Amino acid sequence: MKKTLLFLFSFLSAKGVIFLAPLLLADILSNSDFGLLEYSLAGLGMLLNSIISLGVTGAYPYFILKEKRMDIKEGFAIHPIWLLLFFIGNNICYFIFQFYEIGVYMAVNISYIIASQQFYATIFKSDEKINKAVFLDAGIYFFLFALVGLFYLKLIEVNINLINSIFIVYAIILTFFGVLKFIKEKKTTIIKKYKEIISFGFHILISSFFLFFITVAGRILTKYFFDYETTGVYGYYFRISAVVVLLYQVVSIRYFKDLYVKSPDILDKYYSYFITLIFFLSIIVYFISPYIVPLFSDYFSETYQQNKLVFYIIFCQMTMWVASALNSSVVDREGLAKRNNFYFLILFIISILLFYLFKDNMSLVKLAFIIYTLHFLTNLSQIYTLKSKNIIFKKTFYALTIIYTLTSISIYLV
Repeated sequence: MKKTLLFLFSFLSAKGVIFLAPLLLADILSNSDFGLLEYSLAGLGMLLNSIISLGVTGAYPYFILKEKRMDIKEGFAIHPIWLLLFFIGNNICYFIFQFYEIGVYMAVNISYIIASQQFYATIFKSDEKINKAVFLDAGIYFFLFALVGLFYLKLIEVNINLINSIFIVYAIILTFFGVLKFIKEKKTTIIKKYKEIISFGFHILISSFFLFFITVAGRILTKYFFDYETTGVYGYYFRISAVVVLLYQVVSIRYFKDLYVKSPDILDKYYSYFITLIFFLSIIVYFISPYIVPLFSDYFSETYQQNKLVFYIIFCQMTMWVASALNSSVVDREGLAKRNNFYFLILFIISILLFYLFKDNMSLVKLAFIIYTLHFLTNLSQIYTLKSKNIIFKKTFYALTIIYTLTSISIYLV
């Protein structure tokens, strides 16, 4: 009981910071600066993280939990050094050669931070050190929350340059621990084992890239089609909608090992129930948000009326996002990432074509619905991939199809 209460306290504290810090910053920063932060932090930074991570984060539980390959564990110690190369290279490119603007510079630094956080957090979760994993996952947001607190105490003025400096400091702290871990590890066959890890992780890298792409596409594409202010609007409502994802995160962290050991039939049954629960919870939160969020956010009051349909579509996305994350864990554990990547490639090409076709007639509503549809198709591709190994997620398929059909009709009618 004590362990459970400690976990709930850790989880609610960390996720509360993740949820509140950006929403409070929306009222502190200019609309343009908030959009730039969303673009870097939850857009391009997240997408780059999926690339530089090399699939190693997904490979760790596969080798350690499923395959029981303790002999390969030392190979993971070199991963922080690999990540460090991007952080160093990014600062050289920005400060010496000035290759790109601050939004891209921040995004690369953030990708390094997130990749490091997720790597260490996965190790903690695999070792059942859940509380440490929860706090580490929220690391970058604790720094943002501290800035918000100092602002309201009238000790500092918060702007994008100060946030950028804080990110650099945090990245240096992570670098120190990564180098220390590498120094302590024995290095007899570390390169050979790391090659084996990234050889397996490559296919997870491809699938992770696509999953991150459809998750963060809104922040990246709103910058492309519109501007930083619109990016801020999309990112703001995405964060409010993501409150329902907290329930998924509680379950996925608390029962992390079970996702790799439970039978597919049991997972299919629980997935279908859980997905349905997330959907109904999303609808409830959507309707009560206008009565609650304005109490602490002027930004919501100023932007809600013209964006409430976008808000609804993004809330619908959350169900598909949770489902794809759950399905992904089963695809990875069964070694089917390579097969699934073929379908992801097709979906990626389709998405590029859709965005190109609508480029001259794009609206925020259309963009949100296209991304929602891609989420749904992603789930179908994962379920079809699992079927190739005689793993039938029948209940999950029906739940997702019914939800997508009903919500699409409601969106069309509105």
